[in-house]
Amino acid sequence: MRSAAPRSLYLDYAVGICSVWIAGGFFLDAWAHGHVPIESFFTPYHALFYTGMLAMTVVFAAFVARNRARGCGWRESLPPGYRLAVLGIPIFFAAGVGDMLWHFFLGVEEGVDALLSPTHQLLGFGLFVLSAGPIRSVLFDRANSTTFAKQFPLVLALASWLILVHFGTAYAFDPGAGRTNAPPSTATFSPDYMTSIAIGYYKIASGVLTMILQALIVAAFALWSASRISLRPGSYTLLYLIGTIPAAAAFTNATPLLAVTGLAALATGVVADLLVARFDPQPENARAYRIFAVAVPMTYAAVYLLAVLAADRLWWDWNVALGAWMWTGVVGFALSLIGTARREPA
Repeated sequence: MRSAAPRSLYLDYAVGICSVWIAGGFFLDAWAHGHVPIESFFTPYHALFYTGMLAMTVVFAAFVARNRARGCGWRESLPPGYRLAVLGIPIFFAAGVGDMLWHFFLGVEEGVDALLSPTHQLLGFGLFVLSAGPIRSVLFDRANSTTFAKQFPLVLALASWLILVHFGTAYAFDPGAGRTNAPPSTATFSPDYMTSIAIGYYKIASGVLTMILQALIVAAFALWSASRISLRPGSYTLLYLIGTIPAAAAFTNATPLLAVTGLAALATGVVADLLVARFDPQPENARAYRIFAVAVPMTYAAVYLLAVLAADRLWWDWNVALGAWMWTGVVGFALSLIGTARREPA
């Protein structure tokens, strides 16, 4: 018997690309659920991400068959980073069968129902497990993964994770700070006055919470990555663009959301790349790590607010806008404390 199969950059890239393909397909399906009549499980939108999983399955089968022919045992036919990741394939297809039965017996989901459907979440979990393969593969070989080409599969896989996070929380993706999302005006002493006030408070509260959630997501991906590996310039920019654009594209409708989100993702990635190149923030370097933790989410929130102001005008009061922006920095700082907690003396 041969020893375990070594890392394969071709496998890393194939799984990373297929992961983004499938995760992006989820958002196309989400868009379809809100824009076109869907009365069946068998749609071109489902076909997109199921063919992506079929392609990934073929890649794994070919890789295993080749290594088996070279004398590797079943356990050794995949690199160490993929031995658990491959379990995502049966999870995904089992969820697919469950989704077909769910549609047949309980109907087709619409709106938020489609995001929270148990079978859809299980599909996402299967992909989450699979796309861990390139991440673990790069981290196992991080001593030799010092170039952009060798690190990029990890970026693709992380981007697919970011897409999945945005998919699972798509009901809280846009803070709705633009004038297009403003509640009805409050005409004093009108019969609808109290209703309008209540709607306004609710929309402000949900919008601020959404901004804090998005800051948490943006900061968490940045801090986790920085604590594991020093990514090459351009990695964070591509991570945020690839991981964020599908969600914005799916829910743009007649709003400037796609342009606003794209600009925020681009600026955040550029700032993260510059900070990594300049300071190499690691948990062991607590000061740089915390600056990184605060700057990344605050950049995302600041560019979002400024872009909305330019494209659609803000309906939020400036106290709300600036206060929410400051909270994104607090969230990042809090995450950095967690990341450094075990490395600093009491």
